[in-house]
Amino acid sequence: MKNLRPRRSPVAPQDAAPMDPAAAPLPPAPDAAHPPIRRLIATFGLWLTGALLAGFTLVMTLHELNNRHHELKDSLRTVAGIIATNSEAAVMFASDREANDILASLRASPDVLQARLFTPDGLTLGAYNRDTPEQRPDTCHTLQPDGQGWLTRWCGVAFYLPVQRHGERVGTLALEAELRPMYLALARSVGFSMLVALLAFGLSVLLWRRVAARIADPLAELVDAALHVWRHEDFERRASAAGAAEVVALSSAFNRMMEQLQQRDVRLHHELGQRRQAEARLNDLAYFDNVTGLHNRHYFMERISQALARAGTQDSGSALIYIDLDGFKRVNDTLGHDQGDALLRMVGERLQQTLRGSDVICRLGGDEFAVILEQTGSRAQLEVVAGLLVDVLSQPYALAGGVDHVSASLGVCTFPEQASEREPLLRRADQAMYQAKQAGKRRYHFYAPKDDAARSDEPASQPKPPRSAPRQMLDC
Repeated sequence: MKNLRPRRSPVAPQDAAPMDPAAAPLPPAPDAAHPPIRRLIATFGLWLTGALLAGFTLVMTLHELNNRHHELKDSLRTVAGIIATNSEAAVMFASDREANDILASLRASPDVLQARLFTPDGLTLGAYNRDTPEQRPDTCHTLQPDGQGWLTRWCGVAFYLPVQRHGERVGTLALEAELRPMYLALARSVGFSMLVALLAFGLSVLLWRRVAARIADPLAELVDAALHVWRHEDFERRASAAGAAEVVALSSAFNRMMEQLQQRDVRLHHELGQRRQAEARLNDLAYFDNVTGLHNRHYFMERISQALARAGTQDSGSALIYIDLDGFKRVNDTLGHDQGDALLRMVGERLQQTLRGSDVICRLGGDEFAVILEQTGSRAQLEVVAGLLVDVLSQPYALAGGVDHVSASLGVCTFPEQASEREPLLRRADQAMYQAKQAGKRRYHFYAPKDDAARSDEPASQPKPPRSAPRQMLDC
């Protein structure tokens, strides 16, 4: 048989398992609805920069258009003033040749498309056209003798200036200037502004990425630290994020929180260790005998109920053996309770060394023991086991007061053949042990139905097994 140390109860309470962090819901991953802060900062910065550059380009374009328009008007006004002053005599003397010569000087002004010099009665005294009739495009304005001031269209601008002599109007000068040169100059200016804006936007992309990284990276480090703590329950993790004052404050608060959690975790583990020790102690008190280290009556009641439930499904039979020591009271009375406890411990050790590791050995109280044997086989094998137990327990015991001889009486009841419920099984095993006592002690007795009628004083019928019963038979 295998040696057996005192076994701990399998029904001892256990601590509830902590929740697995992997089973908890994960934080939302970056997506379109939850973009990372680094992308948010960079995107917002680029949109802001693009809007500012677009607004600046628009303002500069409008400003340039206004300046070009005023420059054209100033230039046209200056040219018209010179022509009007030089045309006074030609108008006074109605000299069309002199008028045409004066207007021909407008060739030095490339923006002027056409010019007319009208007399007070509306006749055209002189005319100028920059292009020949074959090359002349459709004009934007038709110059009229009754025109006044400025007339501006998208294609050109016309200006009417009175020709005066001594404060009296003697004629009208009409000029038309094209706007295409102004548009071309404006387009070049806008193109240059857009090129500068694109270069500035490209530089802003690099700048905003660096700004976003500078702001978001410390926060990302804090997030990584928090996720590490959440996944691995590693409260020793610390964050070293630096940067803005708010990030430093958040990092410091995170580290202080981790310190508190680490201290609480240490205290919790200490308390759980104490709790496990207390539970183990309570388990020992609830299921183990404090003298022999064997299981006690409470544990025995649970296991016998379990054995009865399994007995109906097993091929070979099971048995309950009640053991009562013969002469134990004399040891207590003569040598004292300390030596009596020592003898009980020796009995427990002999039972453990003799029986199988799967057999249940219990001390019910006083000098009474119980053994639950499952899958023992035939009755002949049970008789071998019972005889060996009687022989082993009847060997001399070396106590402090000398060698003492104590024997044992055993009552055996098989189940489920002879009992399928707990109370009848216990009662019949006890009756069988009483029959062994009545038969002269130091023997075993198998329960028989006639034992229910009355406890007989007649000796048991079976002979005492030889002391040299082969131990190998117990492993069958």
